[in-house]
Amino acid sequence: MIKWAASQYLYLLLAIPLAIAGIFISYALKKKAFKSLADQHLISRLADSLNPKLWWLKSILLILGLFFLILGLSRPKWGEKLQIYKGRGIDIVFCIDASKSMNSQDIKPSRLDWAKLQASSLLDNLSTNQVAITAFAGDCYVMCPMTSDVEAAKLFLDIIEPGNIPKPGTNIQRAVEASGALFNPKQGTSKALILVTDGDNLEGDPMAAVKQAAEIGIRLYIIGIGTLQGSTIPETDSRGNLISYKKDSEDKVVVSRLAERLLLVMAKATDGRYYRAEGFHVNNLVSELEGMEKKELDGGEYVDYVERYQYFLVISYILIFLGLFLSDRRGKWFPTLGISRTKLFILIFIIYILHSSSAYAGVGSAMRTGNKALNKGNIDQALEKYQEALVREPDNEKIHYNIGRALYKLQKYPEAISEFQLGLLTKDKSFQAKALYNIGNCQFKQGKLDEAINSYVSSLLLNPNDIRAKQNLEFCLKQKEQQPSQNDSTKQDQNQQKQDQQLKQQQQQNQDQQKQQGQQPKPQPQKGQMNKDEADRILQALQNKEKENMKKQKEQPAKPEKVDKDW
Repeated sequence: MIKWAASQYLYLLLAIPLAIAGIFISYALKKKAFKSLADQHLISRLADSLNPKLWWLKSILLILGLFFLILGLSRPKWGEKLQIYKGRGIDIVFCIDASKSMNSQDIKPSRLDWAKLQASSLLDNLSTNQVAITAFAGDCYVMCPMTSDVEAAKLFLDIIEPGNIPKPGTNIQRAVEASGALFNPKQGTSKALILVTDGDNLEGDPMAAVKQAAEIGIRLYIIGIGTLQGSTIPETDSRGNLISYKKDSEDKVVVSRLAERLLLVMAKATDGRYYRAEGFHVNNLVSELEGMEKKELDGGEYVDYVERYQYFLVISYILIFLGLFLSDRRGKWFPTLGISRTKLFILIFIIYILHSSSAYAGVGSAMRTGNKALNKGNIDQALEKYQEALVREPDNEKIHYNIGRALYKLQKYPEAISEFQLGLLTKDKSFQAKALYNIGNCQFKQGKLDEAINSYVSSLLLNPNDIRAKQNLEFCLKQKEQQPSQNDSTKQDQNQQKQDQQLKQQQQQNQDQQKQQGQQPKPQPQKGQMNKDEADRILQALQNKEKENMKKQKEQPAKPEKVDKDW
């Protein structure tokens, strides 16, 4: 019996009948066009080199090539094989955000569906390790404990839905704590926590949990799902029909955005990596995990099916190649196309290499283009290129540093400081010194002299040879020395003015009192007006009444706390 590792691609087979119909229609239209052009006798003489049989053979080859390509993509498996995993590997916990905000569809088909699809693909590439699965919203729950049976673990991905999580909300602190508890605390390394979330944290302190995780040797590999622009959160009924969009306590539609900064800092705090869903590729994360220090696994065995997709891809490649280069002219099975076949193969190979390397060269190219634009003063273009590079490598400190430089030129100092701070996450001391120097410049521009001095000092501690940091520090210290004298003189003037004003007010009050005592008679209680004893008695009664009311309020049972943010 054939099993399919990626059965979703089988739906593409529906395109085969459409392609066949298209070929027939194309042939009929060509035939009709020829008939309208000239009579049948003349057509046979004009198109005597055209071989209809070769034309149909060419079409059939392409259709078959497409058919086998789809089968190969679906990764067919058959033939049981005893898999023995005994050796070295690492412990990996998949922690998937199952809050309501994961139903947002800025990442297709939805954030949660995308997360489960990528987790399944990752599990296929991590069969020699031990894995566990957790899901979280307002609290975190273990879906699958640590196991070496990856195929069994994948079954638990299907039940991860927001409706299956008892406590709504988003608590990343609990996610890290509960997932980290699945690792063996006695093992120092070989522990990876893959956190898949949009980072829209609503409660808890994630960094406190991250600090504990780092202390026991857990590395966080975080995949941020969502877009910076954000998306609304759809609410559906039991049949999946859209009812409305999530609203907050003020009846405003909630827009959930990717909280990338928090996730980036969390990953760097554990010496891990951060990926953005838009530029994520499974192989990149698998390579990172393969590079971790491995431990001895307990070992075991299980039965699996052998994947046979390679055969289908080879057949597909041959058929498509023949279909593309087969000529439908008599006596010309494979035309030279103006160049030799050897050169043609070399050209195809070069195109393949260039296409493969383009993805890796994209970040560097975007950075270089951005730097050139920034040097020419075209800041908007520079920011655009830096953001383009950020999609591929969102945890690249140099990209954030350059974004900070661009924002500094736009005089957006708080935003620039935020980006320079992300540049501090690198382990390169000289680069950290540069980031601190630029933070000091931003703080000086904001008038925060003490903070700027601290930043320059920190920069010089990392790089004592930085002349610019020394000069800026000396300038700030001189500014600092001039401030006390100015402040003291200003303060003395203000105090003197205040004392004079108070003295005048006191003299005026004394004069008014003397006039009233000399001119007005002593007040006597009038008829119907309460005296002092009566007023005190009434005031005491009111105070006692208020105490009784407060006591009754305390005795009443407290109403359950309403959760405003449950997404």
